Amino acid sequence: MTTPIRKLRLDIVTGGLGRVLPVAMASLALLVVQAGVRRISGDIIGDASAFEERKVPEGWRSRYLSASYAARVSALSYNENLLVITVKPAGKSAVITFEPALSGINVVNSVKLVAGRGSSISVVQRESGIEVRGTIGRAHAGRRVQVVAEHPALVTTAAFRAALEQHGIAVDGAARLAIAGAGAPRVAALPSASIGEMVSKMNGESNNHFAELLFRNAARSVGVVGSAENANILLRRFLWEKAQVPPTSVYAADGSGLSTADRVTPRAMVQLLGYAAKAPWRDVLEQSLPVAGRTDGLRSRMKYTPAMGNLRAKTGTTNDVASLGGYVTSRDGERLAFAFIYNGRDRWRAKEAMDAMGATLASYQR
Repeated sequence: MTTPIRKLRLDIVTGGLGRVLPVAMASLALLVVQAGVRRISGDIIGDASAFEERKVPEGWRSRYLSASYAARVSALSYNENLLVITVKPAGKSAVITFEPALSGINVVNSVKLVAGRGSSISVVQRESGIEVRGTIGRAHAGRRVQVVAEHPALVTTAAFRAALEQHGIAVDGAARLAIAGAGAPRVAALPSASIGEMVSKMNGESNNHFAELLFRNAARSVGVVGSAENANILLRRFLWEKAQVPPTSVYAADGSGLSTADRVTPRAMVQLLGYAAKAPWRDVLEQSLPVAGRTDGLRSRMKYTPAMGNLRAKTGTTNDVASLGGYVTSRDGERLAFAFIYNGRDRWRAKEAMDAMGATLASYQR
């Protein structure tokens, strides 16, 4: 016979990263089942206190905030903090489902059925729950709407509650947020991918969400919250001590580079790349960088030039900035680090110039 327990500690050791596949949440729920838990008489409590409460970094433009590349930042993150809501007509009402599945939070269905095949759906997100509004035609096959989760820690907690229920665990309470109580026993833990694997995925996909979470997690320690401010302090100290980059040459308001407050000089980037080329982890970094003319990020750039298959670099693009930084091997076998940063609106011509410079570096001989 199993005994219901009221205090439950679960460690999802993923660095909070990313589009964690549904199988990962299901695996964690299965571990709870395997630990002998069959009923939880209290609430499922999510603790996001490892990171700062601020979910939108300094300097992010308001027009970014509805885009998937600018998801909210939280220590409890799931599915890159994107939520897909499906609305379908069913009989005399509309049925709403969530992906990932959610349970234990307040969901208000204000969608009305109308004649025809049209639809107009909007989503209101509050700390108290989610309201889906609008209309959908009785003959509509179903409408899918993707939104950025405004309260990602609550959504993650509700997704875990749903996963527990799907694995046969009865949960009496709701899903909510709080600071975890001291002394709660660990029941299950899901191990993280390696830093190398996460960095490779981050750079390969140009994944802003991964970058934000890794940035804060690097600054987190006992008694120190994972914040962008603390991460910036740590970054500047690291660059000065390891690569002799003056602290005035770098300011990182976020981890992704979306912030208009970010500042870095090309010289600072080259100094960092020069240090990284001699570090024990150099191969991990270099292998994570897209390859000119070959892999996503640079697949269509520098094709059929000496840089193709040779130059490895990371792009950076906003409405006002285009950049490229990485490594290339010259014609006589010399490994070169480079960084190009353009500020302005004519990004396409700037990228053309960068590609020409990359090809020139690949052809360079002393």
